[in-house]
Amino acid sequence: MDVFLLGHMVVDSVSHHGRSRKSLGGTVSFGAYAALRHQAKPHIVSKIGLDFPDEYLIQLSRDGIDISHVKVSRNRPTTRFKLVYEDHGRVLYLQARCEDILLGDVPLDEIKGNVAVIGSIIGEVPPNVVQAVSEKAALTVSDIQGYIRKVSRDRKVYFTATPEARAVISVSDIVHGEAVEAKVLYGELPPKELAWNFVKDGAGIGVVTMGPEGAYIATSQKGYYIPPAPSGPVVDRTGAGDVFTTVFAVEYQRNGDIKEAGAYASAAASYLIEKPGIEGLKSRWELRGRVEAVLEKIVEEEMPPK
Repeated sequence: MDVFLLGHMVVDSVSHHGRSRKSLGGTVSFGAYAALRHQAKPHIVSKIGLDFPDEYLIQLSRDGIDISHVKVSRNRPTTRFKLVYEDHGRVLYLQARCEDILLGDVPLDEIKGNVAVIGSIIGEVPPNVVQAVSEKAALTVSDIQGYIRKVSRDRKVYFTATPEARAVISVSDIVHGEAVEAKVLYGELPPKELAWNFVKDGAGIGVVTMGPEGAYIATSQKGYYIPPAPSGPVVDRTGAGDVFTTVFAVEYQRNGDIKEAGAYASAAASYLIEKPGIEGLKSRWELRGRVEAVLEKIVEEEMPPK
């Protein structure tokens, strides 16, 4: 299985209670490694600046991730975020932004018949590109985070509802949003209704993740509460939603079973958060114990008529 991941690769500066580190970030980066662990071939479609560290590209290539569709901008720097984690949560600052990923940057012929994950983090994959991809891919999976993010004068990232987010939802087979993100579009609703609103707006499947409280997945007929997988102490939650989304997409494309795909996604995210960066990711076969634990507790219900 081939998985094409569209969005900016990022250099993150992560600060935890005064201690800082730099790392490779972005939905496409976490998603590529998650796909790799699940026996899929990842292809990253991205734009970076001349300042992007060579060692990241070398490592990605050595690990078996196709970076032939990563283009280097001579006009704009690499997208960079500063992530500040405090007791009350995370504050995100945009330090630099690379160019948009346009239709001419996307290998549509190669995407045909494969899985496409739209991992926009700051609106860099325009809706017309998502539309074109959705017409070629066998499965188009979009994350709404990049389409509801705006930047204040002090470079702090905040959320706001946008027509771009609704446009992307309407052409995607699977749509993911964290609960706090989905509420920006639909208001203070429970996760079940948030996921169902993705479906009402045109998505085939709506996925709402709730951090340590699990996830809710909706179709036009049924809803599924996916409990969190058992895990050890949390070290770093960065990328958990990206891993959940990509693993769910890969497993759903593999077997068409929402419950099993959700259980694999929950298990993969549970291992990720136990270590910094991508160090916690496990191979598919290593997840089975936690997958079984999740499957036993999934709650399935009928969805109300539209």
